[in-house]
Amino acid sequence: MFLSSAIVYAQKTITWEKDLKLEWSGFKAKPNTELLAFAETKYTIEILPNEVAVDSNNNVIDYQSLTVVAIFYCELSWVYQEDDFLLAHEQLHFDIAALYAQKMRTKFEELKKQKIADFDSYAQVYQDLWKECSILQKQYDKETNHGLLREENKKWTIEIRKQLD
Repeated sequence: MFLSSAIVYAQKTITWEKDLKLEWSGFKAKPNTELLAFAETKYTIEILPNEVAVDSNNNVIDYQSLTVVAIFYCELSWVYQEDDFLLAHEQLHFDIAALYAQKMRTKFEELKKQKIADFDSYAQVYQDLWKECSILQKQYDKETNHGLLREENKKWTIEIRKQLD
């Protein structure tokens, strides 16, 4: 049995790296003027390798190779009004995704150390932390009023970057 987390269509993406910052030129989608927003960052947290082979006992073949990365989708992300402070807000959305990818990698490593190959164990880690990530993303937008509250946004940036380090 093969499971895939790959996107079905070709897509320009950026994999999160600590020193790599998003630029407005990476936001390729047409702005969604129906939303009350100046930009939108589309991302995912992806399990690698993209295709995971699972045996008849639900064990991941080569589970030791499993890892997780945060991916930014250029063709789905958009900007209506470019502003440096807004870009920093969008960057932090991507950084939050990277933080949760890091948490997932840590949990995956714990499972690997215990020699746990069970697919459901890895899937549960992913689902639980993806849910936490989604909740934190919404909280971030609420507490910063989608980046309009600059001081609050700076506090979030400091805290998330501290956790990433």
